Amino acid sequence: MTKLIFITGILLLSFLQTHVSAQSVIVSDDPAYTNPADGAVLDVKSTTKGFIVPRMTTAQRTTLGSTTPVNGVVVYDTDMGSFWYWKINAWQEIAASNLNLQNIRFGDADNYSTFEADGTLLMIGNARVWNDFVVPGSAAKVGSVNPPAFIAFVDGIYTLAFSGGNNNYDQVFLAIQMPHDWDEGTAIEPHVHWSPAAVTTATEVVNWNFEYVWQDYESVFPSASQKINNIAGDVVASFRHNMTSFGLIDATGMKISSILMCRLWRNGHTDSYNDNAFLLSFDIHYQTNTIGSRDQYIK
Repeated sequence: MTKLIFITGILLLSFLQTHVSAQSVIVSDDPAYTNPADGAVLDVKSTTKGFIVPRMTTAQRTTLGSTTPVNGVVVYDTDMGSFWYWKINAWQEIAASNLNLQNIRFGDADNYSTFEADGTLLMIGNARVWNDFVVPGSAAKVGSVNPPAFIAFVDGIYTLAFSGGNNNYDQVFLAIQMPHDWDEGTAIEPHVHWSPAAVTTATEVVNWNFEYVWQDYESVFPSASQKINNIAGDVVASFRHNMTSFGLIDATGMKISSILMCRLWRNGHTDSYNDNAFLLSFDIHYQTNTIGSRDQYIK
């Protein structure tokens, strides 16, 4: 038996020429290749062959030897059809272009991203991110009653100006369709971006008001609207970019493509700021948990 092993070793060496140089080893089928690459302790060189790492089943890999493998051990799992390496007391799969990431989670037990069976990226818990649905100030529509003036904001830039110190309720109207990346049923946060004209005292405020009706498609709008009244926005400084939030709105039961019909107005005769409040934009903060939706009308 010993002679057989020895003879086998000699035959193998006859097919591969191995050169040992100081602390570096060359394994090559090219007899002219005699200088190992700089920094390599093992240099395998061939243009016609590859090399094979140890191959084993999943059961063999997970019970590899009688002791814990050293970090960096690499094997090929024949059951999984992929390479694995040992790192910090666990086997890690080496990602490949056709690797199936279904049910693999990136994050912790409660907050993570994962891919579902159809390849859809899904974000759960804190992995969800916020996005904005923006209605520019110039896109808001004015009505025939108490419309804000469309006047110069800065130099030749114009926008709508909600006046103060009068008995009008300057108002605009807008519509918002909830986008397909929205995590259906999660709360939304409407808010207004605005800027005051000349400021005499930083303690002055603008009272913003918001009214809306909200409904899914193929459903009847409610007969009564919801109102959020007199949310104070501090002016702080002249032509400062301010944001005033109307708080979170419960969205239980609402779906993608549902529509909010909205009214935004200012109680210019009840707040403490007597100059113009320029509308920059009206926005809805919403949480996303996918990239779009699987269907045109179904999340």
